[in-house]
Amino acid sequence: MITSIILVILSTLVYIFVYRLSKPKLENFPPGPPSLPIWGGYWFLLLANYNFTHKAVEVLSRRYKSDLVGIMLGRTPTVLVTGHDLVKETLTRQEFIGRIDCYPNRFRSMGDLLGVIFTSGDYWRQQRRFALRQLRDFGFGRRFPTTEQMLESEVRNLIGQISSNPHPDNHTLVEERTKTFSDDHHGDFLDTYISNMQRLGKGGGPSGSFNEMQMIWTAIDFFFPSPNVIGPSLNMLWARLCNHPEVQAKIQTEIEQVVGRARLPNLDDRKNMPYTEAVIRESLRIDPVLPINTARRVLEDTTLGGYSLPKGTCLLISLSSANRDRRVWTDPDVFKPERFLDADGNLLKKDIGLSFGGGKRLCPGETFSRHAMFLVLSGLLQNFTFVPVDGAPDPNGTMYGFICDIPPFWVDAVSR
Repeated sequence: MITSIILVILSTLVYIFVYRLSKPKLENFPPGPPSLPIWGGYWFLLLANYNFTHKAVEVLSRRYKSDLVGIMLGRTPTVLVTGHDLVKETLTRQEFIGRIDCYPNRFRSMGDLLGVIFTSGDYWRQQRRFALRQLRDFGFGRRFPTTEQMLESEVRNLIGQISSNPHPDNHTLVEERTKTFSDDHHGDFLDTYISNMQRLGKGGGPSGSFNEMQMIWTAIDFFFPSPNVIGPSLNMLWARLCNHPEVQAKIQTEIEQVVGRARLPNLDDRKNMPYTEAVIRESLRIDPVLPINTARRVLEDTTLGGYSLPKGTCLLISLSSANRDRRVWTDPDVFKPERFLDADGNLLKKDIGLSFGGGKRLCPGETFSRHAMFLVLSGLLQNFTFVPVDGAPDPNGTMYGFICDIPPFWVDAVSR
């Protein structure tokens, strides 16, 4: 009995000593969990939600009743950013556009920090300008006739595949059918490259998180984002539509009124199809492919939301929380395209969703992705109605490392 009491007292003293020793000593830092040995506060992220980092972030935000939560990831001070207004501010402020310098980023670039996604400073600006200049000729950031023709050709091919070569049970596997831009357009090297990047993008470890401790201890999983975010976006959109036949019907009515059946919808029709566009906006809002924006680094001592952020602080910005902030969105967990329409059914001019990030690090593929989603969605619904098979598909998504996607599921494509 006495031995047990002594052990309890000693354990308590050791815990208090470790807690005080490891507690961050940062003035006016956002509230958050203590920093424990080895992994700091990463343990508390895992405890909050082991599989879904964006959900873990939201749990800690509620626990500490703050849109900003301070946490130590190893020795790196990190701030979890939630809420629409603070997320938007963080994405657009100049002092928050840095990237973290870590082993996996250097390992994948032979010891250097290369490319656009994980670099900062003058090198990043030069690479970004070059990349955007080249990508404009492929429809990134502006309309480009050649790319539009390619997209429309792919939609025709997709319709033809579904019509002429259905599954023996008359089902269509969504992941395969929405793997847009068919392999016929890629050489062997590019095919291998894209496949590897998609595998790496979905190959994250526990919690799917993008932070220092995860990258140090699971360095093989590079957490490199897949270049094809259109596929996951479309997969989740189809899941939503299969559970909302009334939404499919409204899109089909709009297609009949604007386009008819003589030709496929094109991008010139997009401005005259507000409901279809609202469906795309709502799908991107409620199911962002990247629930947590790529980690940022604070470039200078500054403040955010009344708290002090020292230079070098890591920022994990929750796009998911911004898109479901109840202070901005009514019934944020409900799929409701009408939220993007005015009383007369016209599309609201401004989309305040933040699924593609913001500021100078805004995803350069946003325009291209929206174009592609419109053409695939309108083209397929002009020709088919999609019905779930063996129960409704799960629209909540499954986290694969850095990318949020859902497992493949079967649907019936009913010709119209």
